[in-house]
Amino acid sequence: MGLALVVAADLLRSTVFVASQVSLEHINPYNLVYMRFLFSSVPIAIVAVLYRQHLGLRRELSNRWIWVLGAVYAMGFLFQYMGQDMTSASDATLLSNLAPILIPFLSAVALRDSLSPANVLASAVSFIGLYFVAGFNLSASPLSILGYALLLLTSLSYALFTVMGKKYGSAALGSSMAIIVVITVILSPVAVVFGGFGTVPMAVPPFIWLAVLYLAIPCTFVAIIIYLRGLAMVGAPEAGFLLLLQIVVGLILSTALLGETLDPNKTLGAALIVTGLLIGLAANRNFPLGPRAEQQ
Repeated sequence: MGLALVVAADLLRSTVFVASQVSLEHINPYNLVYMRFLFSSVPIAIVAVLYRQHLGLRRELSNRWIWVLGAVYAMGFLFQYMGQDMTSASDATLLSNLAPILIPFLSAVALRDSLSPANVLASAVSFIGLYFVAGFNLSASPLSILGYALLLLTSLSYALFTVMGKKYGSAALGSSMAIIVVITVILSPVAVVFGGFGTVPMAVPPFIWLAVLYLAIPCTFVAIIIYLRGLAMVGAPEAGFLLLLQIVVGLILSTALLGETLDPNKTLGAALIVTGLLIGLAANRNFPLGPRAEQQ
């Protein structure tokens, strides 16, 4: 069940990059990330009023670790949108999903999880695949390089959030909703100061508002809740390697919807990523690798 929830969340979040790229053509990154969480807080407010006694949202908001987790996650989302605005949807899909490589090592330190040779191999294979897919350009502009750096910080933030969420517990419905509220609160001054949120033009095309609502409800409200629920049932390294699904699905969507093409390097990289994903899953679910696994 936990595995299914994490996969469902990752499939939803894999569509974020295409929707975000379209939205960034009309809304600056500071406002877009804030609006995403502001709109996702609306159903939370409704649920909190209807199920106040069972949800315990006020109690969750008094937990300092909820605020720490929310701050880490908020920075990840902010860096992602800033980085994507300086690069592209493909770059964001690739570089903001390096968390699977970092999580097993952070988990070994913070959670004292064992780091098996298979974990190291899976990380190495995935990293090589990401290198081939990303196709780093040494002649990139300073703005693009800054975007790459921000997307790498996104990966670090998501890795920290996954490991800390596993350690301090955030799977309860009230905890998940509280984290979304905390992110909204933290991002509000950023949107006002850097994005000029109070002067956001209302002449945004209707389909952009639909894209923002899509980012807010299925990709945020629903995805975060089911991801945290699933995270409580599976290991942090396993959840981390499942994030690689976002890369594969994101590339497919970028090709189908944005007209991007997969050159031979990206095709090879995607194959290596999938290989790393399978190695990581097998290692963390104690499935044997090789012929014996195929016979079961």
